[in-house]
Amino acid sequence: MSNGELIAYYGTSGQGMEDGIYRQRIGRSPFSLGESDLLTVEAKAGFFRFNKDRSILYSIATGENDRGLAKAFARAESSGDLEPINSQEAAGQGMCHINLDRTERWLLGASYGDAMLSVFPLNDAGEIQPLVQSLRLEGEGSQVLPDRQEAPHAHSIYTDPSNRYAFACDLGMDRIWLYRVDEETGQLEAAEKPYVETVAGAGPRHLAFHGNGRWIYALNELNGTVGHYVWHADKGVLEPMEIVSTLPEDVKELNISAEILVHPSNRSLYASNRGHDSLAVFSISDSDGSLEPIQRISSGGGHPRNFVISPEGDLLAVANRDSNNIVYFAVDSESGELTHLETVDGIPACTCVRIVPA
Repeated sequence: MSNGELIAYYGTSGQGMEDGIYRQRIGRSPFSLGESDLLTVEAKAGFFRFNKDRSILYSIATGENDRGLAKAFARAESSGDLEPINSQEAAGQGMCHINLDRTERWLLGASYGDAMLSVFPLNDAGEIQPLVQSLRLEGEGSQVLPDRQEAPHAHSIYTDPSNRYAFACDLGMDRIWLYRVDEETGQLEAAEKPYVETVAGAGPRHLAFHGNGRWIYALNELNGTVGHYVWHADKGVLEPMEIVSTLPEDVKELNISAEILVHPSNRSLYASNRGHDSLAVFSISDSDGSLEPIQRISSGGGHPRNFVISPEGDLLAVANRDSNNIVYFAVDSESGELTHLETVDGIPACTCVRIVPA
């Protein structure tokens, strides 16, 4: 482990006076945690991303009449303080996911409730410019789970490593939508093969990309599985390969999966389960990207909605929303298995965690 400190940021999604974005310093060699403090009060700052050099944080938020907002904050490198830059209204209400394209010229958002996608330009200073495109996912919900799949629901959006395509996970229609990306205008246009259907009732939520750019893993929220795909960027084709469960065979309790990440080494994959309240660890085959379950471990709290792996890959921190805590694990450098380190209590309804160098 490096001797350099890290800073963790925690985003909360409630409406109380203690909701917003929290900060906490992480010591290395040995591992230690400082006191957490509330940096900024934001309504439902429940998901955010940093740009590549970690100088700007982009967050979802909620404006008047529950309108979705995209917000930008400048991050001070030494202190980790956040200073508001600006915000823009998104397409639709209830924005749940935000992402950057690979050039960091465009900010992309997904709104769950009304199945809208948003595209914002970013200027050279990283400020968010007014919306230039909004798209609605058109169609009817699959109705396999009528209370969750009554209509389309956009849950996340990503660009592929080539930055020529974008993917949007639609939990309501059991689809992963594919779009061509115009890097000059930011416009999204339906790909020749506009979507891939998942298993009925799967409910695709988030994606994770292997470092080789060819293997993509989709976390299916409603049936607790990971779908492994091969991405043919030259053809714009997402080819399904296998489906593996995030859960043991004997699980009886109701469960919905939440987050998925590939380890920086590209040797392991992680997924979280809400209900079973666990983290599932898989090894990734070097030859074909297939997954082998190697560990399932308690998340240390209730409803593990989000987690993050530290830049060097030696720590994993999971946000347990319903127990108001963050749990830190050490990541084994060889196997990828997790060992509990420490629990941080008192972070209200945390739904997002990020770790950056101090």
